[in-house]
Amino acid sequence: MPKVGLPSDIAIDLLYQAGLLACQQGHKQLNVHVWHAQSHPILNQLTALTSHLMCQQNFKPESDKLKVLGIESTHDIDGISDLALFFPHKNKQQSLYYMAKAMQSLTEGGRIIMACANVHGAKSYQHALASLAGYADGSSKAKCRIFSARKTTDFDKDLANQWLQAGNMQHVDALGLYSQAGLFSWNHEDAGSKLLLSQLPKLSGEGMDLCCGYGLLSVHILQHHADIQHLHLVDAEWQAIICAKKNTEKWHAQCHDYYLDATSDALPNHLDWVLCNPPFHAGQTRDLSLGQAIVAKGCQSLKHGGQLWMVANRQLPYEQVLSQHLREYHIIIEANGFKIIHGVR
Repeated sequence: MPKVGLPSDIAIDLLYQAGLLACQQGHKQLNVHVWHAQSHPILNQLTALTSHLMCQQNFKPESDKLKVLGIESTHDIDGISDLALFFPHKNKQQSLYYMAKAMQSLTEGGRIIMACANVHGAKSYQHALASLAGYADGSSKAKCRIFSARKTTDFDKDLANQWLQAGNMQHVDALGLYSQAGLFSWNHEDAGSKLLLSQLPKLSGEGMDLCCGYGLLSVHILQHHADIQHLHLVDAEWQAIICAKKNTEKWHAQCHDYYLDATSDALPNHLDWVLCNPPFHAGQTRDLSLGQAIVAKGCQSLKHGGQLWMVANRQLPYEQVLSQHLREYHIIIEANGFKIIHGVR
């Protein structure tokens, strides 16, 4: 399932360069928080200039890239900062949620700096920051905007609380499940998953919901397939795993949750079946190889005779991957722009 967006390379460089300048101009070493942190060598320079640097990142592949640089990240940030560096997410509601958290964590007079590509809504985010902080200074460069504000008495605490409530994990009545803004199809059932569920036979034994999101497929099969003994829920987004765990707590003895990058991390294996609604975007960029790599890993997780059930947009090319890893596969149905594929290893 699609994941949170990644900033452009130019916006990353602009923001970290601005962070470096702010740290160099300060009269003391600053306590710096980086929200939706992206890997970049400048982060190591920032670490050397700060009294303390904390990075927040929920997406496992990007968290792993930070770790390669020797920088640990966390799913949330506690404590106070003098400077917050902030990249917006793909989902605006989630971005506003973290923007509110970043502003709350600033000391009085502390500064937030944001950078965003114009095509990703830079002007809209600058306007949002101005609404929250009372003002926002900004400039344009290379089809991006960089903008900032300080925390003063103009900070709108009520607006911040509204954004926090809207962006937090919440029960979505339309789903009957807990979800959170920013997750794929977070507040409604996506048509592809509904079609996949309509085609499933009775499942039993041990299986995996690969790219589980907030657990839509998992909850349905646990409710309707009584012979499931073990269900592994895998996703690369931390918030998805938290929501999925909440939604499947009734079946906690059967469920096992994994925060993993399915393209590179070891997955549960020797499984009777795998369900998959794979992503085909890396951030805001279409990336067919991402879904193909995940589907390949899903096939490899099956035991001999194990079954893959997956949904994909009708035009996406997964057939070559399936032919490499499965004995046989068939398109069961094509409808509403989707195709349901069943395969056997």
